[in-house]
Amino acid sequence: MKRLTLFISLTFLPICAVLAAGISNRQLYHTLDSLIEHQQEIIEQKEEHIRHIHEGMRGIALSPEQEFTLNMRLYDEYLAFNFDSAYHYINRNLHLERVPGDYQRFALSAIRMSHVLAVCGLFSPAQLHLSSVCVDSLSDPLLVEYYNLWSEIYLYRSEMDRFTPFSNQDIDSAQYYRQLVMQIAPKESFDYITCLANYTCEKGDVELAIEMYENFLPTLQQGTRSYSVVSSTLAYFYSRIGEYDLQERYLLLSAISDLRGAILENNSFRELSSILIERNDAKRAYAYLGHASSDAQRYGSRLRSMQAAQLSPLIVKAYDLERTQSQHRISILLIIVSVIALLLIATIAYILVLLRKRRLASEVVRNASLQIHAMNDELAKRNAEAERVNQEMKESIRIKDEYIGRFLELCSSLIRQGEERARQLYRLSRERNLNELNAQLKSQTPINEGYRLFHQNFDTAFLNIFPNFISEVNQLMIPGNEFVVDDAGARLTTELRVLALLRLGITDNQKIADILRSSITTIYTYRSKIKARAIDKDSFEDNVRSIATY
Repeated sequence: MKRLTLFISLTFLPICAVLAAGISNRQLYHTLDSLIEHQQEIIEQKEEHIRHIHEGMRGIALSPEQEFTLNMRLYDEYLAFNFDSAYHYINRNLHLERVPGDYQRFALSAIRMSHVLAVCGLFSPAQLHLSSVCVDSLSDPLLVEYYNLWSEIYLYRSEMDRFTPFSNQDIDSAQYYRQLVMQIAPKESFDYITCLANYTCEKGDVELAIEMYENFLPTLQQGTRSYSVVSSTLAYFYSRIGEYDLQERYLLLSAISDLRGAILENNSFRELSSILIERNDAKRAYAYLGHASSDAQRYGSRLRSMQAAQLSPLIVKAYDLERTQSQHRISILLIIVSVIALLLIATIAYILVLLRKRRLASEVVRNASLQIHAMNDELAKRNAEAERVNQEMKESIRIKDEYIGRFLELCSSLIRQGEERARQLYRLSRERNLNELNAQLKSQTPINEGYRLFHQNFDTAFLNIFPNFISEVNQLMIPGNEFVVDDAGARLTTELRVLALLRLGITDNQKIADILRSSITTIYTYRSKIKARAIDKDSFEDNVRSIATY
């Protein structure tokens, strides 16, 4: 994850001054293609961020106000990432218990619901939710959002009605609501500037609209939906005045921002596909259209999927034509190569006759050399195998020497303790001190002491053999999930003893349970929990077994 963050930072740091630095569209394409390769990692990072939000509130009883705020936060995270989830959380807010006098919260939820529905192309339900809002009860910020959403709905409808008489009607309606937004919104706000620029463009002063957005775009952060929308709209402005190179540049910037911010509800890839197909770059156009269609399906946008489907036949036709032409060129080249090959055959045949004797001699030398190399390779393999076996024997001998000495000492100590306990019990029996005798027989202290001595000797012996075992195990764990031991580091926890037995080659849960005097269920639970904390869960135990003795 850290490497992904560093990659994104280094990839996008120069783009902040893309125009001033004079970066070419070809370089932007390279950046875009590089980022597409990492899209899945970016999406996983986004999902991890949302998962942290969920986990942070898990198990906490929320008040209606807190639940409303949490749902709205999750709605914002999912808005351009997943339609179903965004719809789910804003719908939950719509159905929260309404507090008397707090109409603004309901109105905000209804407006946001309309937004996510409009983005997906569900215009009728979106307008129905907007119509349920009482305009006279809205605060100025909500009123701005309300009018702005009406303009967005008509803008999306104009995209669907393109090349029909209804498209102009939709644009006129959007213009009307933009005027209402400009009457209320603060002059420096995003809503005011975007409405003013779009209104100015539709009125015919495209150059002024471009100047507004050129000045406004550097104030926005790449990777945000605001940056993607403004750069995409700026590309549309440039297309209106025939500046197609700049149109392509800002579509590239918009697409890069979409990928960086894990914005799956996007439009730039589809527009780039249209430009590329006109340039006869069918292969890249096909790839970008596929990417646009994939994002639309993953997000759940019916509108974007339909738009991509409308363009798909043209892309496929151009791609097939280019492939046919390529195959034709290959056929011509094959004919030319074949003619050249026939001319070369005669020359080669003559040369082969001259080189026959030399080749025979060379083959003898080469065969001998190959045999020598094969023997050397086999010898090297044998040496490596012998060295590995030798290392394993040394390790086995070291383990046996350490444990034999330790456990002979442990057995001797336990025998002495048994003799002492037998003498004590015999004395109590002889003195007919039955109460004390029963108390001694019921006492678990000798057994617990035996366990303690066993664990102490096991831990000491194991750490003498594997002095760096704990630190090397911690390197295999996810940061924050390392094992913590006492300052002396001379004792292992139960979890570390399980891993120690795995390192010694004891993998059967029943054997581990018998050695550690635990149930097989407990041992299974320990192993499962430890693997869940590891960086590489699949190969964790293999990595533990490969820890060296010294």
